[in-house]
Amino acid sequence: MDEHQAILAELEQLREGAAALMRARLETAGNQIRELATRVAGDLGVVIPPDLETLFPLTSLSARVAELAKPAVAPAVTLEMLRTLDAGRAQSEVLQELLRQLAPFAGARGILVFRDGQAGGWAGAGFSAGDPVRSWHSAVAESAALSRVAAGTPVIVRSGDDAVLSGWFGAGAHLLLVPMSLRGKVVGALVAAKGEAALDGPLVQAMTFTAGLLLETLNVRPTVPTPALLDPIDLSAAAVAAPGAVPAFAPPPEELMPVEQPTVPPGEPVSVADVGATMPLKAPIPPAVVPPPPPPEALPVRSPEEERRHEEAKRFARLLVSEIRLYNEPAVQAGKAGRDIYQRLKEDIDRSREMYEQRIPAEVRAQSNYFFDELVRILADGEQDALGL
Repeated sequence: MDEHQAILAELEQLREGAAALMRARLETAGNQIRELATRVAGDLGVVIPPDLETLFPLTSLSARVAELAKPAVAPAVTLEMLRTLDAGRAQSEVLQELLRQLAPFAGARGILVFRDGQAGGWAGAGFSAGDPVRSWHSAVAESAALSRVAAGTPVIVRSGDDAVLSGWFGAGAHLLLVPMSLRGKVVGALVAAKGEAALDGPLVQAMTFTAGLLLETLNVRPTVPTPALLDPIDLSAAAVAAPGAVPAFAPPPEELMPVEQPTVPPGEPVSVADVGATMPLKAPIPPAVVPPPPPPEALPVRSPEEERRHEEAKRFARLLVSEIRLYNEPAVQAGKAGRDIYQRLKEDIDRSREMYEQRIPAEVRAQSNYFFDELVRILADGEQDALGL
């Protein structure tokens, strides 16, 4: 072997030795990495347990998601709400009940009356202190919101954007104004503010509409409740055949027909209709002071038809006089103090008396004095001398 071959053989030996050394070191490093990986995997088993519910529970969350996935059920006008409104026998009772029933669906709320371009508060509910609505007065034209409502359009507005409403509710209220109409004419508005439980605008509008229908038909709904609102009688075969089964009749009439006393204190208005706009005065009619009717024992026994006519006369007289007071409350109060109510309200009283005499048959008027009785009861709060007749 020459010198060159010897050098080549030595280089090959060195190469093989270096390669073996590298393999040994890499195998040692691999073993260390595998041991480290095993330890890390064990540590991960501690950090992330096999039962992931322990680390990130989903059972309660799934129940919550299922609850949120249920379709929302919007509040609706219930049969009981309609029955309670229907039970009102006077316009004031219906309107006070309307304000009460809106409590779960709105915050502070009030009823306004429009007349001769003026808006005046009638009654309110849900205010933190008392009932400020009775002191509300403004020209309709001074409020863009009231102007739109008086024209027949519901309005949503921030009170701070309307000077009149800001004076009544403060600057931060979110309000809904709904027109109240009778006989096709807007005579007032229901104003409802957003409360803690938000403001259910559609329900407020639906209830205001329903109350308006009840007020328009008050004079022709002699029974309570209206038949459509009674509980149905179960005439199914199973109910009839069951031994001892009792049909689901409505409670006896005496339990369904309580008429609470009006919730409006003495001296407050009791209507929202503008009767004066429906019939012009043809000629002045002097006041007719009619003596009180004879005592009940002297009255002849009436037939059912006669009783119906007298009940209709009473209701119509009550409506007419209630409307006089609604639109003339300041004059009524001044007239009571001055004992001259008739002199202050002569035009309205004479016009309403004419309407009463045109509507009510002469034979009924000859046996009664319902219009005069309501003047004393509603306008003079029972003090006949206050009429000044």
